[in-house]
Amino acid sequence: MKSLLEKREAMAVSILQAIICKREAVRPSPKEAAELAVEHTDCLVEELAKKSREKVSYLEDWSRRKLHQ
Repeated sequence: MKSLLEKREAMAVSILQAIICKREAVRPSPKEAAELAVEHTDCLVEELAKKSREKVSYLEDWSRRKLHQ
């Protein structure tokens, strides 16, 4: 079954829900809330891509610990 939303869009929806739930602290218009959600989503996607390109050091540390035991 094909997903109706792409990953980026699904993340944006989740972030938009969080922005709407916190309306008592921040009161963006619907357009502002949507823009904020997309901005946060793009930032998150960029960070996740950056992290996936880096080596995962905790896995290397875990392997070393196993060898030393």
